Amino acid sequence: MKEPKIIDLLKSLSVWELKSFEKYVASPFFNVNKNVSTLLQLLIKSYPIFESVHIEEKYLYRKIFGGSPFNHQQLRYVTTDLTILLEDFLAYNVYYEKSFYQKKFLLYGLKEKKLDKYFEQHLTIAGKAQEQSAHQDLKYYKRQLGYEELSYEFTLSSDNRASDTNLQSLSDNLDIYYLVNKLKYCCEILNRQNVLQAVFKIPMLSYVTNYLEENNLDDIPLIAIYFRILKSLEVEKNEKYYKQLKLLLAKYRNVITINELRDIYTFIQNYCIRKINTGHNEYLRELFNVYKTMLDNKIILENDELQHLHFKNIVTLALRLDEIEWSEKFINNYAGKLNKELRKNSVSYNLARVHYARKKYREALRVMRTVEFTDVYYHLDAKSLLLKVYYEMDDIEPLFSLITTLRVYLKRSKLISEYQRAIYINLINHVKALAKIKSGGNQSVDVIKQSIENNNGIADINWLRTKVAELL
Repeated sequence: MKEPKIIDLLKSLSVWELKSFEKYVASPFFNVNKNVSTLLQLLIKSYPIFESVHIEEKYLYRKIFGGSPFNHQQLRYVTTDLTILLEDFLAYNVYYEKSFYQKKFLLYGLKEKKLDKYFEQHLTIAGKAQEQSAHQDLKYYKRQLGYEELSYEFTLSSDNRASDTNLQSLSDNLDIYYLVNKLKYCCEILNRQNVLQAVFKIPMLSYVTNYLEENNLDDIPLIAIYFRILKSLEVEKNEKYYKQLKLLLAKYRNVITINELRDIYTFIQNYCIRKINTGHNEYLRELFNVYKTMLDNKIILENDELQHLHFKNIVTLALRLDEIEWSEKFINNYAGKLNKELRKNSVSYNLARVHYARKKYREALRVMRTVEFTDVYYHLDAKSLLLKVYYEMDDIEPLFSLITTLRVYLKRSKLISEYQRAIYINLINHVKALAKIKSGGNQSVDVIKQSIENNNGIADINWLRTKVAELL
């Protein structure tokens, strides 16, 4: 049965927010219906799980309306009123936390009341706050445009049209706000086209790029940066835009918010990955340095937490560049930044990879045995690493046993995509063939080599190529 909307909303509240909402509902300014207050007090007895008799409709009705016959519609009216109050409370919280909205609506109120002197005072204060802002992100340009619009509306409503001095500024800020947003969205569209092979229509793109090529707006950080990202996506072979982008980031990094920088560096990461995938291996080091910059400036952290996929990708990249000592220090330094639920798995798996890179295979096995991988993709990666360890140690019997177990898992698991299933089955088939040759079989290594080269859909294909080369 689907949960009532009010329960979903209440579940989303923190303890502090719930206490604030209680005060909100108790205030006669927001609510004068005592039945609504009673309903809230009954519901929060089951917070945060909401699985008890205290949320059953008949129980709630009896507590609110006494012994009168159960009336579903009457209870529904009270529930709806509480739901509306909670939605208003969520909106109020955003308003309360965002000083821009408070200032903007105050200015609206002063303008509507024709309190011109106080409107101008607060508009001047808002303008000074904008000038002193440390960051120029999308929100900065949105605020600037909002204040310019209010100032223009104010002059229109005044008797003296000659005082309208901000029309040019309004037009300029409208252009800036549009260009920053348009560039960012166009970058995202081109990036998705590259990744998903999707097709989007961007009729204004040529106009925007032509305008920016003819008019230098590099003094506006986000326009300068997103324009270079756009050009690097359009003309990927010409690396001059990427080099310009790096210089601009070094210049403007301190005036762009962390959230905006995170978006920008995502584009940079994708650019490096595409270059690597097209054979430009020098971008392995470039991507590694990008990650290090993101770590040093805490750009990669969200709410002081590092996503386990970033953690894994950084270790993978470092080991590919033979930065083994750096990898181990990174794991130890950033383990505490991982989500607690995934931390043990992630740390164990990546430490095992470090031991494998050092050819300490038994140590890698010891670490792998300390944890049970519940995440399906960590499970597959861990089993893949285990295959390689057994292969390197010439432990043929446990290797073949693992291959059998993994084959059954791949066929039965409904959580694995068909693509993942195929590439891992291809991996274990080729590992088994190579292991038979190592243990004295007479199969041709050249045949296996040809099979690998004719099939790019194989997990850990570069490792397989290395093992074939060793046998040859």
